[in-house]
Amino acid sequence: MSKLNWTLSAALLAAACVMTAPPARAQSTLGTFNLPVQARFGGTVLQPGEYSVSRVNGMNAIQIKGDGGVATMLASSAGPQANNEHSKLTLTSVDGVFSLKRFESGSLGMTFDFRVPKTDSREADRASIGQPGTLDIALK
Repeated sequence: MSKLNWTLSAALLAAACVMTAPPARAQSTLGTFNLPVQARFGGTVLQPGEYSVSRVNGMNAIQIKGDGGVATMLASSAGPQANNEHSKLTLTSVDGVFSLKRFESGSLGMTFDFRVPKTDSREADRASIGQPGTLDIALK
């Protein structure tokens, strides 16, 4: 087989594998929570309301799903959780907008950390007046 034919065959095989790979699916729900403020989850902004949290199968990622929308986020790091049976989300205020920083899952025994947008310190000083820097939300 010529080098060109072999390269073309390999490229077609790779494309077929990518196109037939099953999509990532969320596992069973790890808990539910009431989001009291508008917040950024990755590239998605979710409105206040009731949401559920699920882990995406085979990945260090979680999915937040509710009436206000769906957000799927890949953790920047994940590891064991320090002996805590409870689950919670930690949101941090960045330029006056809350963003997901951490998810601690008691049922999985894991902590997932997420990247938050960088802040403009002058804007953050103005936006943080009268607003907490972090917000912990317990899961039910």
